Amino acid sequence: MAGARQIVDPPAFTALPHGLWDSIQHPAPTGTHWQQGITWIERCPTGDTTYDACLSVTGTGAPAPPAEKTGNVEQTTRGATPFTVYAQFECSPIGVGDAATVGADALARVEQRQVETAFWTGVAGGQPVVFPHLAADTEVADGQDIILQPTATPTVTGADAAHALGALEQALATCYAGQGLIHVPPKALATLAGSSLVREVDGQLLTPAGNRVVVGGGYTGSGPDGASAAAGTSWIYATGPAFGYRSDVYVSPVRESLDRSTNTLHMLAERTYVIGYSCCLLAAHIALGVPTE
Repeated sequence: MAGARQIVDPPAFTALPHGLWDSIQHPAPTGTHWQQGITWIERCPTGDTTYDACLSVTGTGAPAPPAEKTGNVEQTTRGATPFTVYAQFECSPIGVGDAATVGADALARVEQRQVETAFWTGVAGGQPVVFPHLAADTEVADGQDIILQPTATPTVTGADAAHALGALEQALATCYAGQGLIHVPPKALATLAGSSLVREVDGQLLTPAGNRVVVGGGYTGSGPDGASAAAGTSWIYATGPAFGYRSDVYVSPVRESLDRSTNTLHMLAERTYVIGYSCCLLAAHIALGVPTE
């Protein structure tokens, strides 16, 4: 009880910028079927070049006839599985009119971090059921041979930030010709920023190559095998562009939330997510801290 003190609202919550959900694409859903998971055809072309032998020269004579054109677009059926983030709290039925608002606010305070942790680790509810995710060293396919999880390809280990980011972005440029995402835990951001490897442009964090930096408060920094990085180091990942769907926030009705045996409300607020990404999953292990020499 507050006694003689006035009851006031706590400080408003503000989510951190540059998080996962704000950095990915949000296609407009058609219905709610996506909540059972999604499947898409992924096309990751390499392309090639050719020439007209009648119009071309080599500097030492006519070129040989060009090689026959061959297929160079890899097509893969990919899938992603749903997971749900929730917040549950207990309260007295007194003041029940505010319970739904309190539930939604409680979810908002933890939602971003929980989504990012699930997307990094692949774990929801203590089980490895979130696909695709970042920290993965094994490919996973479902019963229809749809790829749910590609294997992360390490580019460097134990390198300084500039070397590691350069290697990661070179591999990303080879894999995907457009803007990708660099996934960074908060503990690694200061190292990248201290080495002038990120800059803010129109509200986005970008690398020197122009890839977008995602700073996930729930990103753990673990390696592809799921093991924690050694002290003073962290893993960072690169993917092609990512996209996701999420439901509206569900708040349990008061009638269903009341435990009459204790006269206590168990209010639940939750939201379901599905997140996927294109073509690439690359990793780099970096040493934290800015070199002094």
